[in-house]
Amino acid sequence: MVLHTPRGDAAIEAAWACREQAYAAYNALPDNNGPVVNGYGPSEREMWAIIDEAEETIRAAVATTARGAMLQLWCAMYNSVSGREDDEAVTQGDFAAIDRKDSGLDWNARLMLAAIRSLQAMEA
Repeated sequence: MVLHTPRGDAAIEAAWACREQAYAAYNALPDNNGPVVNGYGPSEREMWAIIDEAEETIRAAVATTARGAMLQLWCAMYNSVSGREDDEAVTQGDFAAIDRKDSGLDWNARLMLAAIRSLQAMEA
């Protein structure tokens, strides 16, 4: 399903905000948050369900602005980095933090970073 949003990239922006809130809540969870089933506690499963739904909205939409396309690329970038520090930088859209690691990223992540850089230049 492809979502065409009538107000620019409102659906992408809203999903990104929802995703950010869910990641913040997930990262604030205590290490022991209930019975673990299939590797996740109950609160973890809830946060991942919200994140997955938000990312699916972002993936399914057709961006109409540079900002919308950048948010789609940030979601893709999240799946190309490893480590909590990198995860947090990507979740927050911290371009400078990820750009400093450019040479240590895999080729796909470096290409996404280049596209984000280009889109940022278009917005300026």
